[in-house]
Amino acid sequence: MIPRLFACPLPFRQSLTVLLTLLTAASVLRAQPASATFRPALINSYSGGFTASGKGPLTRGAASVGEVSLTRFDFSVSGRVPVSEHILFLPGLAYTHTTFAASSGTPLPGSVQEISASLGFRGVLAPTWAWGAFLRPGFYGDFKRLGSDSFNVPLLLTTFYTPHDGLVWIFGVSVNGFSNQSVLPALGMRWKFEPAWELEVGFPRTGLTYHASPRLAWRAGLTMAGGNYRITDNLGLPAPGISRLANTYLAVTEVRVGAGVTYTFGSGLDLDLGAGFTTLRRFDYPDRNYRLNGTDVGWFSLALNQRL
Repeated sequence: MIPRLFACPLPFRQSLTVLLTLLTAASVLRAQPASATFRPALINSYSGGFTASGKGPLTRGAASVGEVSLTRFDFSVSGRVPVSEHILFLPGLAYTHTTFAASSGTPLPGSVQEISASLGFRGVLAPTWAWGAFLRPGFYGDFKRLGSDSFNVPLLLTTFYTPHDGLVWIFGVSVNGFSNQSVLPALGMRWKFEPAWELEVGFPRTGLTYHASPRLAWRAGLTMAGGNYRITDNLGLPAPGISRLANTYLAVTEVRVGAGVTYTFGSGLDLDLGAGFTTLRRFDYPDRNYRLNGTDVGWFSLALNQRL
């Protein structure tokens, strides 16, 4: 069944607000690389996934720099501990490993990693308002020389507004000391506008989901992958007039467009498959004013998520 987006009971002003939210969220997501640090799979579950994106050329301006493909493995575990009647503590751990298979001479590390703790809290302010505070202290870098310079404490503060069943607005701010834009607004929405259809806007995914049955869901949209990492390895002088790429920061960004399917087994285990192509691929050393841009390539993903 085709969703009745334009026949929904929402007034025009609210529909326009939804559209503006989509555009605003998209611009925010392009401004800052995504990270595994704040993803829904960290909450009350075991989660493991693998993603690969194909080999494609890299350029700086009009100059060709090399080629690279990416593979990424991630794992997380998180629990849910009541603190009081209205507050939950969400402790956990997360690990990611991203490998860059680059051609010789490409100024990229062989891999970057994240190992972090999850220190989250969620609470209720009123019947329609809730809040969340999420810290991810840990090490983010190439892990060549692991030390205090690779330690970071990203923070996400959010409020949730639920005016009625099926619609949740998300407002907040993210803080990341490894990013050249260390403080950014966060804006998102989840809207179940039909019994089987859901629209999601924000990080790490913007798109539509169709629940064909209680166990089977189809989706389409864009997702973000990447993060901010401390690079301690000496990658040399990448170009005339550019400082040596050592003891600096690397921001990795991939915007992926595609489709996928999720199947839920009777035990609460979700199998998630996805595929598509990248619309943005970027490797940025902001402290050195050096950025590499990639072309569109294909990608696929496989994930398992066991809810606790």
